Amino acid sequence: MFNRPDERRELLHHICQGRSILMLAPRRIGKTWLMKKFAEDLRAEGWRAIFCDVQAVDGPTAFFARLCDQMQIQSSLIAKVKGRGKQIFGRFFAKDVGDDWKTALLRTDWSSFAETLVRSLHESGQKTVILVDELALFIHELARRDAAIAKAFLYRLRALDQAYPNVRWFFTGSIGLDVIAKREGIGGALLDLMLFPIEPFSQDAARAFLVHLSETGRLMRPFTLDDTGFAQLVKQLGWLSPYYLELVALQIRPSGAAGPNGAGLATLEDIDAGFNAMLHPLHRNYFVAWEDHLVKNFSSHEVAMMQRILGACAMQAGGESLDTLTAMFNGPPDAIPRRVLRDYLAILTTAGYLAEITDGETSRYRFRSGLLRRYWLRWHVA
Repeated sequence: MFNRPDERRELLHHICQGRSILMLAPRRIGKTWLMKKFAEDLRAEGWRAIFCDVQAVDGPTAFFARLCDQMQIQSSLIAKVKGRGKQIFGRFFAKDVGDDWKTALLRTDWSSFAETLVRSLHESGQKTVILVDELALFIHELARRDAAIAKAFLYRLRALDQAYPNVRWFFTGSIGLDVIAKREGIGGALLDLMLFPIEPFSQDAARAFLVHLSETGRLMRPFTLDDTGFAQLVKQLGWLSPYYLELVALQIRPSGAAGPNGAGLATLEDIDAGFNAMLHPLHRNYFVAWEDHLVKNFSSHEVAMMQRILGACAMQAGGESLDTLTAMFNGPPDAIPRRVLRDYLAILTTAGYLAEITDGETSRYRFRSGLLRRYWLRWHVA
């Protein structure tokens, strides 16, 4: 259950139906793991699957250079290029550059190179999926530096997707690419993509995952949970991310009687102690990705605004309504208009910090993770 078989079957169905996919998922939920497992599924079905992480890539040229790295282009693609593509590649790979295709790429127009690359894959006789991890972060950084180039890049990807149906695309992102595209006026570039959300584990999958951790030796102190203990763990964690499920499990020291398999029963006190241990200063590094995500990907002004919003939502376990947040941030020193506030909330929701709970005609926003909320209260709220 925790290997996400349902999601993998659904993804394969969409790809086989000719759809390209945009999977927006919060951090620490296992999207990269799922993407790599799906690449294995595709290869088992006879597809060519090319996985590429572009989180730290700088610009369109570097994007396609990274893609070429992953394809091992010189050994697997150039020999299959046909027609006009062969002429273009012949110019790229002229004798004066030898085998240094990256140098050739840097000398030409990235858009032309992308066209040749994807057309060549399309004509190669094998259906292909290009799996691009963290496209949203790449586009966000590109738009910050040059919105026109970001727009040209996204629309180029859309044109390639439409023109070459033997090549499908599977993008992921841990921030709201849809929100970024709307803000930059390039939302139309995403119209043809199938939006595929990925959620935390269900309770059944989470329980199966904890059993798996204990039975496979992943835990130094394996334990069992009765129904009351599992309900307590779910209540404390709230957001059943595999990453934090495992971290909490590593902190639990069972004190109850051992069963036939030698694993002790984790009592309510043991579970509470495990969560308290997670909040010890020595373990701050387990949460640093949430802090770095804002600082690395947004301006100092945007970070300050989102920090204020998160601080307000952390004050109560049930969060705050949109109307209350609008009133709170409507005055000096830095007022946040309701429309801008909603954009910030959408980013924080897509990125996994907050959950939006429908409340009549408005919404309520609370921390998805009870553990992250406790951490935020301790270290980020005055």
